[in-house]
Amino acid sequence: MPTSASRSSIALGIAFAVIALVAAMGQAVAADARGCSDPVGLKRFEGSSIVLCERRNFAEYTLPTGRANRYDFHDKRATFASSLELEGRLVQNVYAVPMGPSSAEVFRNYKADLEAKGFHLLFEAKQAETGPALQNYFENMGPGTQIWGYSPNEARFAAAVKEEGGAKTYVALYVVEFENGFEPKFRPQKGQVMVRLDTLQTGQLSDRMVVVSAAEINHGLAAEGRIALYGILFDFNQATIKPESRPTLDEIGKFLRENTGQKVYVIGHTDNVGGFDFNMQLSKARAAAVVADLTRTYGISADRTTASGVGLQAPVAPNTTEEGRAKNRRVELIPR
Repeated sequence: MPTSASRSSIALGIAFAVIALVAAMGQAVAADARGCSDPVGLKRFEGSSIVLCERRNFAEYTLPTGRANRYDFHDKRATFASSLELEGRLVQNVYAVPMGPSSAEVFRNYKADLEAKGFHLLFEAKQAETGPALQNYFENMGPGTQIWGYSPNEARFAAAVKEEGGAKTYVALYVVEFENGFEPKFRPQKGQVMVRLDTLQTGQLSDRMVVVSAAEINHGLAAEGRIALYGILFDFNQATIKPESRPTLDEIGKFLRENTGQKVYVIGHTDNVGGFDFNMQLSKARAAAVVADLTRTYGISADRTTASGVGLQAPVAPNTTEEGRAKNRRVELIPR
């Protein structure tokens, strides 16, 4: 039979093994930063996590398709051998890869995934081939700041595009092995691979800007019991109404003024990006912002409008495409 000392040694060994296993599991399933998620249809490198992200429903973006020759720090503009000036829905993710893989390995995996998904490569470069200013461009544009600005030695870059159903998705992929630089929100280890993946989707924005008239609101409520409005836009991941939403708000205000007996529910809807709880809170806050604006700007009595939000629970299209997600991001009016 085992002695007391041997039993203690066995127990201690098991304890250390459990601790090591838990630590390894924790590293393997590191949580993404709140509100961040992978672009639909694209894979991340195994074991990596999203540590920073920025998203905008509409943005202007310069996609490098050639060597970055110069960066003007005063104007914050880069000069490229060639580039594309784009505008559309922009998602910028920063991935931290666990220590071990090289930038070459990570880049090769991302490139293979893009090609397998039907993306066409527009430009590819590594190390000095990227030019003397590509690191400055990414440092001063989007999340990650100095993570990109001081680590050019093992940098890899690719620009790609995919066209599907009348829409285009552009990708900028920048991979480095971190050497130096301060980023207050995340501190990589020296030699750790960091990935910047920017995706911009174009071609599906026009329908969202159609202004529904007061007469159309009246008809929709009477005929269908609801009206979907796509002209009310918000800052990314916030309930701040954008100025370009004013024409649609004008029509809602006009409808409510002309129909003084009508009361409505104002319902916020989102796509599935960001998770259930976050989108529930966001949709409610956005509906409340619309109600507050109707009262403040148009004098609509607060007892005529009730704000609510259902988040991602009532989609009208699949969330697997940008076109579908755009249809799901809306504000609806329902008679009360």
